[in-house]
Formats: sequence, C-alpha cells, structure tokens
Amino acid sequence: MTVERIGEHWWLQVGKERLEFRSDGRGAVSLRGRSGIARSVQPVWAADQALCWDGVCARGELPLD
Repeated sequence: MTVERIGEHWWLQVGKERLEFRSDGRGAVSLRGRSGIARSVQPVWAADQALCWDGVCARGELPLD
C-alpha cells in the first residue's frame, strides 16, 4: 500500500496491477483498476480485521486518516 495523501489518495500494488483509491472526505471512495474506469466502492471492515472495498482487501497498519 502506498499513501500519497492520507485519507484522500492511496493505492495497492498487486503484482503488475495497481488499484488506485480516492476519497472525497465525506465517505465516498472510488476505485480505479486495470480498466482505467473509476467506480464507486463501499469500505467495510471484515471479521479478520482487513479493510475491504467491494472485495479488494488490505490488512495491517492502514494510514488512512
């Protein structure tokens, strides 16, 4: 995970694929993947303490706010 601006812009590098996230600061998060098209995603905490956005999950120290 790379955080460019805490709580606003971050991405996950998964192999050769970069999954880029942006937040508007009011709860709306968008995800841009390989297709280049941004789509709205919903952040949810999973039972294993991973933070997930519509099936894309990250676990560990997440500096998002």
